[in-house]
Amino acid sequence: MASGVILFALYGVLLLSSPIAAKNSFAEIFQMEEYLKFPPVFVYDDFEDCRRWYQDEYVYCIVKAPLAPDESSDLWRNISYFSSDYHHYDHSVLERGVCVPKCHDAIIQNATESGMDRLSREEAIHRCISAEITPHYNLIVSPELRIQHCYSRDTENIPYDWLDVMFLVLAAVIIFLVVASTVYDLHQQAKQKFPEDYFSRGSKQAHQRLLTAFSFPRNIRRLKEPIHTQTRVDLACFEAFRFAQTLRVIFLHVTIAHLKIPQRNPEYLEQLQHGASLQTFIAEFQNYVQTFFTIGGMLMTINFLDHVRKNPTFRLSYFGERLLNRLCRLVPTYAFMILLEASVMRHLIDGPFGQQFIGESADNCQQRWWMNLLFVNNYIGWDNPCFIPSWYLATDLQLFIFGLMIMMIFWRWPATRRYIFGAIFLYSAIIPAVAYLLFNITPVMTVDMKDAEQYIRGQQFQSVLYFPFHQNTGIYFFGMLAGIVYHHFRDQRKELFKVAAFRQLAQFSGLLYVFCMATVSWVVSNLSWLPAICLAAYASAFKLSWGLFNTVLLLALALLHRNNWIKMALSHPIFRVLGKLGYSVYLIHFTVIVQVYGREKAPIFSNEQIVTGYTVEVLFFSYILGALLCVLVELPTGAALKELIEPKARKPSINEVHTASEPISTQMGSPSSPTMASPPDTAIVKSSDENR
Repeated sequence: MASGVILFALYGVLLLSSPIAAKNSFAEIFQMEEYLKFPPVFVYDDFEDCRRWYQDEYVYCIVKAPLAPDESSDLWRNISYFSSDYHHYDHSVLERGVCVPKCHDAIIQNATESGMDRLSREEAIHRCISAEITPHYNLIVSPELRIQHCYSRDTENIPYDWLDVMFLVLAAVIIFLVVASTVYDLHQQAKQKFPEDYFSRGSKQAHQRLLTAFSFPRNIRRLKEPIHTQTRVDLACFEAFRFAQTLRVIFLHVTIAHLKIPQRNPEYLEQLQHGASLQTFIAEFQNYVQTFFTIGGMLMTINFLDHVRKNPTFRLSYFGERLLNRLCRLVPTYAFMILLEASVMRHLIDGPFGQQFIGESADNCQQRWWMNLLFVNNYIGWDNPCFIPSWYLATDLQLFIFGLMIMMIFWRWPATRRYIFGAIFLYSAIIPAVAYLLFNITPVMTVDMKDAEQYIRGQQFQSVLYFPFHQNTGIYFFGMLAGIVYHHFRDQRKELFKVAAFRQLAQFSGLLYVFCMATVSWVVSNLSWLPAICLAAYASAFKLSWGLFNTVLLLALALLHRNNWIKMALSHPIFRVLGKLGYSVYLIHFTVIVQVYGREKAPIFSNEQIVTGYTVEVLFFSYILGALLCVLVELPTGAALKELIEPKARKPSINEVHTASEPISTQMGSPSSPTMASPPDTAIVKSSDENR
C-alpha cells in the first residue's frame, strides 16, 4: 500500500503544481466557423472520369501546392497559427489530384493570351490550382509546387521483370510440392489402411518425414497440434494474449494507414487528436509489442533451463543450434513475403493512392530487402520500411540473441548471474531517461499529423525509444526473470503466491501501470513547462510499466492450476490455432492494408463506423490469407528445414564431465523435475517469432 500512496501522492502534486489547465481542445484552440474558411487540404478530380474521358491520353497527377505566405491576410495568419499545432495537418500545403488534360482544356477555354498550349505540365497545374484558390480565398499558390506522382496508360502497364519471374517460379514450385507431397501422403495413408491418427503421427524414417513436409492435410493437422507436456499446458494461455495483441497491432496499423490517406473531413481526425482518450491510446501503442517481448524472453529461458536440466554439460554449439533453428522458422516465410511485395503486388496499382501505398511499399522492398533479411532494419532504413511492422522482427531476433548469450554465460560461469542481472536492471531503468535527455523527443509516443503520410515515422521517438534493441532489453529481461521463477516454482506453484515480495511486486507494478495510464494525457498536454528531469523519469517509468505488470500477469497465469476457469478460458484450443497463424498473419496483414487503402479512388470520409469497417475487412483477409501462407509456406518449410538442417539428438559420452560447479537448474533455484518431458519446441514454447 505504501507504493500506491507514493504514486498517487505524486500524481496529486503534479496536478496541483500545474498552471491553469492547458486549453487544448479543438474548439478552444480554434472556432469551427474560422476553420471552414480555410481552403480544403485535400481535393481530387475524379480519377475514373479522367481515365474514361481521355482514355489513352489521360494523365493524373498528385501535387503538393504550398501557399505563399501573406502576413497582411487574416486568413493566412489563421492558417499559419492553426497549422503550427502538431495535432493538425499543415493547411498551408494543399494536396490536389489533378486530371492534367482536363486542366489543359480549362486553361485553353479561359485563355486570353496565345501560347497556352505550350505550357509545361507544372505550369498548367499551377494555373489550375491558382484558379481554384486565388479568386475564392485571396491567397497565392507558390510556384514551388511538387508533383508527387503521375498516373497514365504507361504507368498502368508495368513490364514484368526477373523479380516477377522469380516469384512466379517460386509459387509454382510451392504448389507443385504441396500437390506432390499431399498425393504421396494420401498414398501412404491408403497403404496403411487409413488409420485414424495417421496425419498426427510422424514417420520414423527421415526421408518420409521430408517427403510429407508439404502435405496439405498434415499441415492442417499441425495447426491444431495437441498438447503433450505439462509446460505446454501451463503456457497455453499465452496464446490468448498473443492473439489479443495481434488484433490490437493490426488495428494500430489500420489507424496509421487511415491517417495517411487523404481525408474529406480532416477536422474529424484533428479533433480526435485533442481528446485525452486518443492521447492515452496513442501513448499505449508501445505496449503492444512489449507483450511479445516478455513472452519471448520467458519462453527462451524456460526452453534453455529445460535443456540444461537434461544436458548439464556445457556446449557452446547449443547457441548456434538455437539460432539456426529460429532462423529456419523466420526466414523462409519472411523472404517469400518480401519477394511478393517487391514483385507482383506493384502490378495491382490502380487509382490515385496506389503509388503512395502499394508502390511505395514495393519500391522499399526492392531497395532494402537485404536490411530485412539481415535483421538490422530497426536501425537502418527504418524510416522507409519494406513492411511497417518488420522492425519488430529485427528487434526480437536481436533480443533473442542477447538473452541466449546471457543464459550461455550463466551456464558456463554461474557466479556471474547476480552481477549481470543487476547491471541489466540498472541499464534498463535509466536508458530511456538518458535517451530523452539527449534527444529532442517526447517521453511517450504521440502523433504528428504532418508526419502522417510517412506512417508517423518522421518522429524521433520511433527511432530513439521505440525501435532499437537497446531500448527494449528491460522488457525482455523481465521475461527472462519470469522464466527462471516459473522454472523454480512450477512443481510447487502455490508457494510463489505466498511470497510477500511477489505480492508487493504485483501491487507496485499494477499501481505503476495505472498511474502511467492515468497521467499520460496530462503529461502530453503540459510538456512545455514540465522539468526535463521529471519527463526523463516519466519516459523510463512509462516504458517499463506495462512490461513489468504484464510479466507479473503472465507469470501468475502460468503458475495457476490448469483447472482455474480463467486459465481454461485463455487456453481454449481455438487460441492455439490462432497462435499458430500469428506469424503468417503478422507478415501478411500490412500487404492487405496497402491493398485495401491503395484501391480507393478519392479522399475518404472518416468516422468511427468507417474506421471499424476498414479494420474488420483487413482482419478478415489477413486471417484468410495468413492461414494459406501458414499452411502452404511457413509450416512445410519449417518441417522440411528441420529434417535437413537440425542436428540429430546428441548422446553424451560417459566420459564427459560437466564444466560448471553444479547444474544450472540448482544454481538458479530450479529443482530437478523428473516429471517434465522434453522441452517443447512448437507454437507455445518457441520464442516469440510472431507479431508485433
